[in-house]
Amino acid sequence: MNDIGISGELGGNSKRRCVEEDATDRLSHLPVFVIHHILSFLDTKSAVQTSVLSRVWRFAWKHVPVLSFRSGSFDQYSSFQSFVGNVVSLRDPVGDVVGKISYIDNEGSDELDCELFGKVIKYALSHDTHHLVVDTNSTSCSCDYSFSDLFGTISSCNLTTLELQSVLIDEAFAHSGFGMLTTLNLELCELEYDLDEYLDPLSGCPCLQNLVLNHCSHFVKISGPQLLRLTLDCVYCDPWEQIEIFAPRLKFLSLLPELEDMKFSKLSIPCLDHVDIRVTDTNDFLEGNEECVGQRFISLFEYLNNAISLTLGPHTIRVLSGMTEFLEQQPSSPFRRLKTLIMEADSVPYALINYFLKGSSMKPNLEFV
Repeated sequence: MNDIGISGELGGNSKRRCVEEDATDRLSHLPVFVIHHILSFLDTKSAVQTSVLSRVWRFAWKHVPVLSFRSGSFDQYSSFQSFVGNVVSLRDPVGDVVGKISYIDNEGSDELDCELFGKVIKYALSHDTHHLVVDTNSTSCSCDYSFSDLFGTISSCNLTTLELQSVLIDEAFAHSGFGMLTTLNLELCELEYDLDEYLDPLSGCPCLQNLVLNHCSHFVKISGPQLLRLTLDCVYCDPWEQIEIFAPRLKFLSLLPELEDMKFSKLSIPCLDHVDIRVTDTNDFLEGNEECVGQRFISLFEYLNNAISLTLGPHTIRVLSGMTEFLEQQPSSPFRRLKTLIMEADSVPYALINYFLKGSSMKPNLEFV
């Protein structure tokens, strides 16, 4: 009985060892690119902590192309500073970097450590970074930190994609050497006041093809000789400001405006093919301003007359449905090349449908989704 008992115990230990060894082997024998892909979903501190898993994983974090720094998991800010410095100095200097740099919480203060931010940004740019995300996570209504505060002066870099959140776009951005940048995503950013009166803010991005402005302010002059796709999601303007767009190669335009800020004075977009209009639900401004809103739509439609595909969101249809009499008074629809009209609504007044279709000689397809 004792022999059986001992044999059973040894057999159990042996099985456990086999399971553990198999698990270790599976973990250690993952392809390097798979390990790097897994680590790219973690913040940098968590990625470094995986070095204890096995010898194969010990230095894997040094080659991960994503850097994501967050201070919330550090008890003291000085420890966080040391950690950032160590990562920057110990990381593989050859590997590419996709920098994802988040807000650095300075011991509960709302004040950003621009020096530390800038250190990481300069490191990323000096190591052939192609995709950089910078988020100051500012809690105020305005952008407290400018592009020059964080980036300094950039003569040239290899960035192809740049995402900035809560950053003031100042003159330094216009003078930066973003010669290879093709995608720019700005969220909660603000253009330095009156900068575009004497300087093209995007002049430092001659190859820009994709531009997204999400809840940004004062971007009233948008130009891009190579721009193909443009998304304007709630671009805020002062009462006297109107948006101008110069994009001779633009193919796709997505507009998500608030009615109050839907003001366009000039759109030079002769190659436009696809338009998507989704106004936000702003009934407060619409009430008592129906004629003003109607005129704004008519003016906008004139600028979009080259579109071959038009998509109208549900709030857009609801607003336009309330001004069908005004639309019927217009001599004809400006959409002469329209081939596809997509309406995101179950029920649409015939007068509204007829307004968009009657001006086209292309016998447009009508789709309800």
